Amino acid sequence: MSATLKSQQNLSAKRISTQNITSPNQTSLSSAPPLKTLPPRPNISQLENFAMSALAPSMAVVFTLPFDTVKVRMQLQGEVKIVKDFSGKTIRVVAEKVYKNSLDCLLKTYKFEGMRGLEKGLMPSILKESSKNVFRLGLYDPILSIMHPTDDSNSTSSAPAYKRMIAGGLCGAMGAVSANPFELVKTRLQSSAAGAIAVGNQYGYSSISSALYNIMSKEGGIRGLYRGSMISVYRGIVGSAANLSSYTMLKDRAKREGFSEGILLDMECSLISAFISVIFMNPLDVV
Repeated sequence: MSATLKSQQNLSAKRISTQNITSPNQTSLSSAPPLKTLPPRPNISQLENFAMSALAPSMAVVFTLPFDTVKVRMQLQGEVKIVKDFSGKTIRVVAEKVYKNSLDCLLKTYKFEGMRGLEKGLMPSILKESSKNVFRLGLYDPILSIMHPTDDSNSTSSAPAYKRMIAGGLCGAMGAVSANPFELVKTRLQSSAAGAIAVGNQYGYSSISSALYNIMSKEGGIRGLYRGSMISVYRGIVGSAANLSSYTMLKDRAKREGFSEGILLDMECSLISAFISVIFMNPLDVV
């Protein structure tokens, strides 16, 4: 009897000692420092939101414009040019291929026109980005909040993908309409190149005011500034629907997975969403 009682006591002691032992993995998890999180961003007024939506892209365009100039010239290469022969008669000719690829276009533009050539159309580009994004970025959250109202202060985090895409498309359409005159002027200024590397029609505008005056006086007034606006609207709808919806969904998913709010997260989500939007938008951009 005493032997049986003693064996039961030994078994109980073993169970207690086993429960008190923790694995190395359990120890490391319990002792791991908590994830560092940044303090919440301060609430800003709608006016401040509009101002930042216009200012940030306007600053970025200074660095991205050389690549945009290359894109415009590569797209114009191979188009029919309208020229005049010796008698003054207007004829259409297909220009020879000037650029082998994008890098060749970049180098030739810099060689013949310098940095000024790569930054052609800077002022209309700034006006275009500010007028477009004050609607595209500034109205996205307010529109999405109306489409998906909740009691939560962060109401957009639970919005489904289709609502995000609709909100992004609406903002993109409004931005495209407001930016179309500046987009037209920018593209025509960028297409004007030195004779040896000129592609497409050469308009010979010397400034943004010269471009606006010539377009309005020779192409139907205000109507002329909105030439190609429907394609711009379609492009804005598709691009913004893809860009804004993918950006917000990626960011919300990352925060749910434990990533901290901050500049690094914003940049990573922006790069991925920009790549997605370009895939959908490029066919319309070529038209």
